Amino acid sequence: MTTDTPTDDGLPQQLDELVEQRIQQATADLHEQIIDLQAEVEDLRNELATEREARREAEARLADIEETLDGEHDARLSALEAKANGTRSMIAELQSRELEKSAHLRYENVEPNIMDELLDVDGERVERITKDDGNQYARLPGEEDALDRGGAVAHSTADLLPLQRLARYDDEMLASVTNRKPDELAAKAWRKRDDPGRYQLWTSGSSGWRVYCKSSDLADWIMRHEEGVSKNYAQELARRTLDAMRELSKHRLITTQKKRTADGLTYKENVVVLTKDADLPGEPSLGGTDGPDTDEVAG
Repeated sequence: MTTDTPTDDGLPQQLDELVEQRIQQATADLHEQIIDLQAEVEDLRNELATEREARREAEARLADIEETLDGEHDARLSALEAKANGTRSMIAELQSRELEKSAHLRYENVEPNIMDELLDVDGERVERITKDDGNQYARLPGEEDALDRGGAVAHSTADLLPLQRLARYDDEMLASVTNRKPDELAAKAWRKRDDPGRYQLWTSGSSGWRVYCKSSDLADWIMRHEEGVSKNYAQELARRTLDAMRELSKHRLITTQKKRTADGLTYKENVVVLTKDADLPGEPSLGGTDGPDTDEVAG
């Protein structure tokens, strides 16, 4: 005998419908979220575009302000330069006329650029002198002070040796006024004599020598300071420079030879010597009292 088992033929269909409903609902929810996100993205794009536009406008305003400030700065600078140039021209005119009246002007009150460019005096030359009061003055060459201030002239440019005058020029001017390289090097080397030492260009001497400069040291110095000079050419320049120093000092410097030991061997090399009793204009001998500084011509 068989017994029938009850079945529910509608259950699978109900399950399928339920799944379909859930899928449709989820799809609708996702679609709604997508629409919301798209709207949010569009809002963000609009905000970004607005911010970019605002930034461009701010940058344009800043550029206008900078241009205005630059223009004002340039205008003010030009006005100040024009005023300064006018003042310098006025001072130069007054100083030129006073110098032509035999005035002796305190040298520190005569600006170098005015002296080089703007002074308009007879002969286009101004002399730098030292007086008994120890101060330096500018005057036309040889002109006596009508007011007789500062005492007598202690030293003037005419007293200086050619070597001393050349050493007073800066490097650019020195290169333009010398026709020979040894003369230029002689003046540059002469500047170094006040700083003698074991590893310097000049060496302190003894037995009547104040300082001396060896040819080998001079050649090494030339190689360090002159671009593109070979060792052999530096040695040749050193020899010629020693001769130039002696000539430009009007033989106040002497050239001789000194023994040198190197690699266990003894050599004789040329040296230029400033002796203790050498008479240098404007400078004391070793045993004398300090005198005024040497002078120069400007212009």
